[in-house]
Amino acid sequence: MRSRTRLLAALLLISAAAAPQHADLGSAERIADGVLLYRLADETLLDPPGHVAVQALRLDPRSVTLEVALADDRSPARETVASIAHRRGAIAAVNGGFFALANGAPQAILKSAGRLIGGSLRARGAVAFPRIGASLVFDRVTVDATLPVPHYEPRLGSRPADWSGAPHIVSGAGLLLRNGREITEWKEEGLSGGFETTRHPRTMIGVDRDGEVWLVTVDGRQPWLSLGMTFAELKRLANRIGLESALNLDGGGSTTMVLKDGWIVNHPSDETGPRTVSDAIVVLPRR
Repeated sequence: MRSRTRLLAALLLISAAAAPQHADLGSAERIADGVLLYRLADETLLDPPGHVAVQALRLDPRSVTLEVALADDRSPARETVASIAHRRGAIAAVNGGFFALANGAPQAILKSAGRLIGGSLRARGAVAFPRIGASLVFDRVTVDATLPVPHYEPRLGSRPADWSGAPHIVSGAGLLLRNGREITEWKEEGLSGGFETTRHPRTMIGVDRDGEVWLVTVDGRQPWLSLGMTFAELKRLANRIGLESALNLDGGGSTTMVLKDGWIVNHPSDETGPRTVSDAIVVLPRR
């Protein structure tokens, strides 16, 4: 009887390991060491409720690192997220910053492998990926990319050195949370009218209270599947996940999440298929 009890306990432990749980998110699918995928379809995330499809990657920084990878390894250029991820041998990837559709030139701050490619004189929400072992940094930042020595000016309390020393930076449009503080206005970021109050496909990056990184995509513009989210709804999702800091990245037809072997796990909204973008956030095994 005792041996059966031990066997049952062992089986329960194996089952729990195979289907990890996170509060209010349900079971996750293990993609790789330190990489878990959650899917949400809770219509109450929207107000008023409606169809929604969310894909959320939970990343353990002890097992993986994040980098900003350029389309075709140059700028300006455009390439699909799946192609960028394949070329870099990434475990996973999502689209990154805003860009000009004509040629892929970044429209705000973009830094890859230590090289500042795009700047912004308007304080845009951004995230810096420091060197291995340090936490992601979120703030509103300006930097003039034309200066011989770019000078970073964060607005919400981070240090300029956090940005000048980071090898990778990507900016978005809409800093949502920072160190537990909810952001409620975006006038300084100069968002276009209605951008935060209209439901769109969204891509979001965030960090939770345990220091784990989340990459999130929200499908939209497909009423039978998912309506997309406003900023208020995206912050509700961030709170459900438990994020302390969060940034809205490029969205709309650019929103794409790719896993290894080119598996696109969300539903890009462009009728022509996954959009070519200027850059992607790639998840790589920590070496």
